[in-house]
Amino acid sequence: MLRYIKYTHMKYTLPSAAYDNKIYAKFSKNTIEKKSQNKMEFCREHELSCQQRQLLVGIVMELSQKNGAKLLEDILPGMLSLNVCLAVRGVGTEQFQNLILNFSKQYPGRIAVVHDTNEGLRKIFAASDTSFFFSGGLDNEQLVQASLGYACLPIAPEGMRHIVEDYNPNQESGTGFLFSDGNPWSAFAALVRANENFRFPYDWKNIQKSAIEN
Repeated sequence: MLRYIKYTHMKYTLPSAAYDNKIYAKFSKNTIEKKSQNKMEFCREHELSCQQRQLLVGIVMELSQKNGAKLLEDILPGMLSLNVCLAVRGVGTEQFQNLILNFSKQYPGRIAVVHDTNEGLRKIFAASDTSFFFSGGLDNEQLVQASLGYACLPIAPEGMRHIVEDYNPNQESGTGFLFSDGNPWSAFAALVRANENFRFPYDWKNIQKSAIEN
């Protein structure tokens, strides 16, 4: 059942995936294959039809105008046209709550809204292949750091460059996918790059390992 709780400024401390007893299966750089178990169990729990080779995008930022969620609104139709699935942290203003809930009706089995709890946030990170960040700021930087610790590769503004290394396929290096701040076209292009690289499991696993040891 899709539900949101009221807008909140709760801050959470998250352990690394290797020591997290609240996720479905703990994993580390050396046991990165166990991350897929988290995705499978998460999708079962939240009735998502997402398959292992279908990109699951975590959206963990508070959905509000002041937090830059208009960018998400701009690219959400394009995101869903790529056949990705979404795991959304259930916190935000009514405007964006309604946006997500309306899209969930149009795309049944593709969007899960998760209660804004410490455990819920950790399960999103553990299950998701990528996380989408639409603005910077100290609180969001902390979430990006947490995302890396769960091998959940950030799609983030270039202002996060000091935390996220933009993936370079020629050098096979990087920990995420960066885009021009506030630019919906650039953000969508970064999502497309992530989705294209996700099609190559061996390369993707190497990016995950780079992220989790970052």
